[in-house]
Amino acid sequence: MKLSSVDYYLDWPGPIKLKNLREFIIANLEKKGNLIRWSIVDIQNSNDSCGTKKLKIKAVLAK
Repeated sequence: MKLSSVDYYLDWPGPIKLKNLREFIIANLEKKGNLIRWSIVDIQNSNDSCGTKKLKIKAVLAK
């Protein structure tokens, strides 16, 4: 088993509520590999009118 640490950038659309954010992040990270752990490192507001935010996520994946 090979572990890799990745920085992943993800758009957080405005319609996704905070209580559903964890499921949204995990669903997107599991597309990259077997998820071991993850954390949100940074959140930035986007300049668009939709209320989208940019998440920076640090994750450890097993391949």
